[in-house]
Amino acid sequence: MQTLTAARRSAQRGFTLVELMVVVAIIAMIAGIIIPNYVHARRQAAVSDSEANLKQIATSLELYFTDNLQYPAGNQTDVDPQLFGGENNPYLNSTPVDDIGRLDYLYSTNTATGGPPSYIVQDPATYDPASLDNISLGPNATGTQKVCGDVGNCTKIQYDPRYGIYGTAS
Repeated sequence: MQTLTAARRSAQRGFTLVELMVVVAIIAMIAGIIIPNYVHARRQAAVSDSEANLKQIATSLELYFTDNLQYPAGNQTDVDPQLFGGENNPYLNSTPVDDIGRLDYLYSTNTATGGPPSYIVQDPATYDPASLDNISLGPNATGTQKVCGDVGNCTKIQYDPRYGIYGTAS
């Protein structure tokens, strides 16, 4: 009698193959939903980080202009404290770094317009166009305001004080 009871207990232990396959299928479906959302959120975070850095650089440039009545000279110049006169300047204490540690925001004075002095700050990184959906498209001849999501070919971000942050094609 004890042998029969022991046999029943051992038959009742563990999970059947079908139960395990159902659990694995459920986990796979949940992962299929979560992983793409996580990847998109990381891309959006990188874009937000770049926008914040561009605004910080623009604020530093405007403070510099207020004190000196001109923007620093430069054409495709790296943005770092040296642009503002050295390490102990009151405008930019440290070089802005994006979420993966790049230090390569580029600054150029913009005098080709013939108008007041201006500048452009570029983030040379290339972004997934889907992560730039809500960023406005760069200035165009028609004057109509569009967003990158309408066009679908924006992969870069830059800042111009006349237009703010906008996306451009690479």
